[in-house]
Amino acid sequence: MQKSWKGGSGQADFVNVTRYFSDNGNIDINSSPTGVRLNKSSGRYVTPGNLTSSTFDTGTTDNTFTTLTWKPVSQDSAATLKFQLASNNDKTTWNYKGPDGTAATFYSVSGTSINPIHNHDRYIRYKVFESTTDTRVTPVLTSININYVAGCFTPGQAIFPDLTAGNNYSLDVSLAGYQTVNIPSLDISGNQTLEVLMSP
Repeated sequence: MQKSWKGGSGQADFVNVTRYFSDNGNIDINSSPTGVRLNKSSGRYVTPGNLTSSTFDTGTTDNTFTTLTWKPVSQDSAATLKFQLASNNDKTTWNYKGPDGTAATFYSVSGTSINPIHNHDRYIRYKVFESTTDTRVTPVLTSININYVAGCFTPGQAIFPDLTAGNNYSLDVSLAGYQTVNIPSLDISGNQTLEVLMSP
């Protein structure tokens, strides 16, 4: 969804893919490599920092939000990178919430399922929160994706109900024109999501 913020703040709708809506002044979007990091003052990183994205329009209310992913997934142990999401159908009401559906929690693990309270909302924004306990280091965000499926179908997805925990399952994923992916050993425990990337 977004890999650069160098265009700066002040953009309400996600038109220019290098811009965003606002930040609190403690964010640096100009250093290389491209990303969002804390600002420096007198050689030390200023904490905390936050940045709010422009409004992304899914084009429909017939949607299901799936996962929130970002890179890099690993940060310095002193640095914290976390997110909240806000969605609506009026492009006006922005209440940022975490994975439990309240403002008290944050998405802090890339690939976390998005709370279903956002489903069927046409418009969505993310807010990134950065902080550090060591002002010599900063968290860095280089890309973020709000994954969703629009319409009645979920192309490229499959569901395998009634699998038994503890059994050793294997999975073959194939499509004409792509290399087959074989996963020989899957240990099932509760509900799980597996993403398989295929090469032509």
